[in-house]
Amino acid sequence: MKIGIYTPYLDSFGGGERYMLTIAETLSKNHDVDLLLDEHQLSLEPEKLIADLGERLGLDLTKVNLKKAPLQRIGFLKRLFFWKDYDVLFYLTDGSVFYSTAKKSIIHFQVPFENIGAKGLWGKISKAFLRIKLSSWDTAIYNSQFTQSIVEKGWPVKGEVVYPPVDVKKIKPLEKKKQILSVGRFVSFSKSKKHEEMIEAFADLHKNGLAAGWSLHLAGSVEGDESYVQELQNMAKDVPVKFYPNCSFDDLLNLYGESSVYWHAAGFSEEDPSKMEHFGITTVEAMAGGCVPVVIAKGGQPEIVEDGSCGFLWNNLGQLQDKTLKIIRDPKMMGEMAKRAIERSRLFSKERFEAKIKDLI
Repeated sequence: MKIGIYTPYLDSFGGGERYMLTIAETLSKNHDVDLLLDEHQLSLEPEKLIADLGERLGLDLTKVNLKKAPLQRIGFLKRLFFWKDYDVLFYLTDGSVFYSTAKKSIIHFQVPFENIGAKGLWGKISKAFLRIKLSSWDTAIYNSQFTQSIVEKGWPVKGEVVYPPVDVKKIKPLEKKKQILSVGRFVSFSKSKKHEEMIEAFADLHKNGLAAGWSLHLAGSVEGDESYVQELQNMAKDVPVKFYPNCSFDDLLNLYGESSVYWHAAGFSEEDPSKMEHFGITTVEAMAGGCVPVVIAKGGQPEIVEDGSCGFLWNNLGQLQDKTLKIIRDPKMMGEMAKRAIERSRLFSKERFEAKIKDLI
């Protein structure tokens, strides 16, 4: 079959790119796969970009073709004829939709977009056009039930959840240390990963002598926000908190393997679904390494963690502290939960993802 894959975010190295490029790798083994590029992406040395993405994500993209996508400066009819050439088309939407003439069209929602346009007369017109365009898509796939529930409230589209691929086989438990780990990008303008709140929660435990011998470890990428990391380091000056900005994947594997507890707080004190974790790949990775997750009960996290079985969910910082103390004071419970966390992580494996994608086409 001839298969097209298009993502407008290709140069951002995010979760959506891992998702779509894993589809490309999976299907290129037995099919003719084109990765479709717009004019902006073509200006970025696409061969080098794809090679870098493949290396960073651990994907074999050597059988994937690079092809220009006619999304700008081309007539409507030419665009329709272009899509018609594909047996299957996968599209990661950025909130926009085009009319597809592929034999089978699959639209992927990575973000929980809440509504489909403005109000009033113009809103009605734009929604009518959107319905027409969406009618050309056979199905939608979502990265979580959370994303699906938000999108399908506001969009005239139905589909199924295909959880993101996590290469859990690469992550192994090591000799455990008294470490609490959290992995998330250091971003000053949004502070979406709630590093300050986690530092405050841990500092409170430390200063009250409730977590003697334990330390908090914060890892994540930094892109122009080095001063924000310095602010966090100053905030944690008298507390055993260690930072790993832009740490290598090998170092991250060691952190997953050596840490005993995993914290995740994205979405805390937020009501906007877009500010919550849409799925939670790092939570799955930590579980594969034998960390017991203690994560916020928002976004996609409750789909990953079975509360009280392979970890704990929390709604406020007091619960985060209490449930963490419950684990670290009971090594037997921690060991049993860690085993169940490892087993649970396999439900989100790359192999399961590949099987679901093959079934879709």
